Amino acid sequence: MSVIEREEGKVRIRPMEPEDIDSVLAIDRKISGARRAVTYTDLITGDLGGVLDLSFVAEVNGQVAGFILARRAYVGEPVTEVGLIQILGVDPDYWRQGIASKLVNVLLDTCQSKKLNAVRIMVNQRDSQLQGLFAHMGFRRGQLIDYTKTL
Repeated sequence: MSVIEREEGKVRIRPMEPEDIDSVLAIDRKISGARRAVTYTDLITGDLGGVLDLSFVAEVNGQVAGFILARRAYVGEPVTEVGLIQILGVDPDYWRQGIASKLVNVLLDTCQSKKLNAVRIMVNQRDSQLQGLFAHMGFRRGQLIDYTKTL
Protein backbone atom coordinates (compact mmCIF):
# COMPACT_ATOMS: atom_id res chain seq x y z
CA MET A 1 0.00 0.00 0.00
CA SER A 2 1.39 3.44 -0.86
CA VAL A 3 2.29 6.19 1.60
CA ILE A 4 -0.74 8.16 0.42
CA GLU A 5 -3.20 5.36 1.07
CA ARG A 6 -2.46 3.10 4.01
CA GLU A 7 -4.34 1.26 6.69
CA GLU A 8 -3.16 1.47 10.27
CA GLY A 9 -5.15 -0.94 12.37
CA LYS A 10 -8.77 -0.23 11.60
CA VAL A 11 -8.07 3.33 10.37
CA ARG A 12 -7.62 3.87 6.63
CA ILE A 13 -6.01 7.14 5.49
CA ARG A 14 -6.62 8.10 1.86
CA PRO A 15 -6.59 11.20 -0.34
CA MET A 16 -9.71 13.34 0.01
CA GLU A 17 -12.20 13.11 -2.85
CA PRO A 18 -15.04 15.51 -3.76
CA GLU A 19 -17.50 12.84 -2.59
CA ASP A 20 -16.14 13.27 0.95
CA ILE A 21 -17.44 16.83 1.31
CA ASP A 22 -20.70 15.87 3.05
CA SER A 23 -18.84 13.79 5.63
CA VAL A 24 -16.23 16.52 6.18
CA LEU A 25 -18.92 19.14 6.67
CA ALA A 26 -20.82 16.85 9.06
CA ILE A 27 -17.70 16.41 11.20
CA ASP A 28 -17.04 20.15 11.04
CA ARG A 29 -20.58 20.85 12.29
CA LYS A 30 -20.20 18.25 15.04
CA ILE A 31 -17.01 19.84 16.39
CA SER A 32 -17.82 23.49 15.67
CA GLY A 33 -18.03 24.27 19.38
CA ALA A 34 -14.69 22.62 20.14
CA ARG A 35 -11.36 24.43 20.05
CA ARG A 36 -9.37 23.45 16.97
CA ALA A 37 -7.60 24.89 13.96
CA VAL A 38 -9.49 27.68 12.19
CA THR A 39 -12.34 26.33 10.07
CA TYR A 40 -13.79 27.99 6.99
CA THR A 41 -16.67 26.11 5.41
CA ASP A 42 -16.25 28.15 2.22
CA LEU A 43 -12.63 27.00 2.06
CA ILE A 44 -13.75 23.37 2.16
CA THR A 45 -16.42 23.71 -0.51
CA GLY A 46 -14.44 26.09 -2.71
CA ASP A 47 -11.09 24.32 -2.83
CA LEU A 48 -11.76 20.60 -2.43
CA GLY A 49 -10.10 18.81 -5.30
CA GLY A 50 -8.33 21.98 -6.37
CA VAL A 51 -5.87 24.03 -4.37
CA LEU A 52 -6.12 21.72 -1.35
CA ASP A 53 -4.02 19.07 -3.10
CA LEU A 54 -2.55 17.67 0.13
CA SER A 55 -5.85 16.77 1.81
CA PHE A 56 -6.70 13.39 3.33
CA VAL A 57 -9.51 11.65 5.18
CA ALA A 58 -9.40 8.94 7.82
CA GLU A 59 -11.97 6.17 7.51
CA VAL A 60 -13.04 3.76 10.22
CA ASN A 61 -15.20 0.88 9.01
CA GLY A 62 -15.89 2.75 5.76
CA GLN A 63 -17.03 5.97 7.50
CA VAL A 64 -15.06 9.23 7.42
CA ALA A 65 -13.90 9.84 11.00
CA GLY A 66 -11.44 12.68 10.40
CA PHE A 67 -9.84 14.92 7.82
CA ILE A 68 -6.90 17.18 7.18
CA LEU A 69 -7.19 19.96 4.62
CA ALA A 70 -3.78 21.09 3.43
CA ARG A 71 -2.16 22.67 0.40
CA ARG A 72 1.15 23.86 -0.96
CA ALA A 73 1.96 27.46 -0.09
CA TYR A 74 4.82 29.93 -0.38
CA VAL A 75 5.56 31.52 2.99
CA GLY A 76 8.27 32.97 5.16
CA GLU A 77 11.41 35.01 4.74
CA PRO A 78 13.08 33.88 2.58
CA VAL A 79 10.02 32.63 0.71
CA THR A 80 9.90 28.84 0.63
CA GLU A 81 7.37 26.26 -0.54
CA VAL A 82 5.75 24.35 2.33
CA GLY A 83 2.77 22.20 3.13
CA LEU A 84 0.21 24.38 4.91
CA ILE A 85 -2.42 22.74 7.11
CA GLN A 86 -5.68 24.69 6.84
CA ILE A 87 -7.97 22.52 8.96
CA LEU A 88 -7.61 19.36 11.01
CA GLY A 89 -10.81 17.76 12.29
CA VAL A 90 -11.70 14.48 13.95
CA ASP A 91 -15.21 13.34 14.85
CA PRO A 92 -15.47 13.54 18.68
CA ASP A 93 -16.62 9.90 18.73
CA TYR A 94 -13.08 9.02 17.56
CA TRP A 95 -10.99 11.37 19.71
CA ARG A 96 -8.02 9.88 21.57
CA GLN A 97 -7.59 7.08 19.03
CA GLY A 98 -4.58 8.55 17.20
CA ILE A 99 -6.51 9.58 14.09
CA ALA A 100 -5.20 13.17 14.06
CA SER A 101 -1.62 11.89 14.38
CA LYS A 102 -2.15 9.41 11.56
CA LEU A 103 -3.54 12.15 9.30
CA VAL A 104 -0.62 14.45 10.07
CA ASN A 105 1.92 11.65 9.53
CA VAL A 106 0.51 10.84 6.09
CA LEU A 107 0.66 14.54 5.22
CA LEU A 108 4.29 14.73 6.42
CA ASP A 109 5.24 11.68 4.36
CA THR A 110 3.50 13.09 1.29
CA CYS A 111 5.16 16.50 1.65
CA GLN A 112 8.55 14.87 2.05
CA SER A 113 7.97 12.78 -1.10
CA LYS A 114 7.08 16.00 -2.96
CA LYS A 115 10.36 17.58 -1.78
CA LEU A 116 8.66 20.14 0.46
CA ASN A 117 11.00 20.98 3.33
CA ALA A 118 8.44 22.06 5.96
CA VAL A 119 4.81 21.77 7.06
CA ARG A 120 3.13 24.64 8.89
CA ILE A 121 -0.12 25.29 10.74
CA MET A 122 -1.51 28.32 12.54
CA VAL A 123 -2.99 27.40 15.92
CA ASN A 124 -5.03 29.54 18.29
CA GLN A 125 -2.78 30.53 21.18
CA ARG A 126 -5.48 29.36 23.63
CA ASP A 127 -5.77 25.90 22.06
CA SER A 128 -3.42 23.97 24.33
CA GLN A 129 -4.76 20.61 23.13
CA LEU A 130 -3.90 21.26 19.48
CA GLN A 131 -0.59 22.88 20.43
CA GLY A 132 0.22 19.76 22.47
CA LEU A 133 -0.54 17.47 19.53
CA PHE A 134 1.77 19.34 17.19
CA ALA A 135 4.51 19.77 19.79
CA HIS A 136 4.35 16.02 20.47
CA MET A 137 4.75 15.40 16.73
CA GLY A 138 7.93 17.50 16.55
CA PHE A 139 6.49 20.81 15.34
CA ARG A 140 8.10 23.89 16.88
CA ARG A 141 6.79 27.42 17.19
CA GLY A 142 7.81 29.44 14.13
CA GLN A 143 9.05 32.99 13.83
CA LEU A 144 5.94 34.47 12.22
CA ILE A 145 3.34 36.28 14.33
CA ASP A 146 -0.23 36.69 13.12
CA TYR A 147 -1.66 40.22 13.27
CA THR A 148 -5.36 40.79 12.69
CA LYS A 149 -7.43 43.96 12.41
CA THR A 150 -11.11 43.43 13.04
CA LEU A 151 -13.30 45.56 10.79
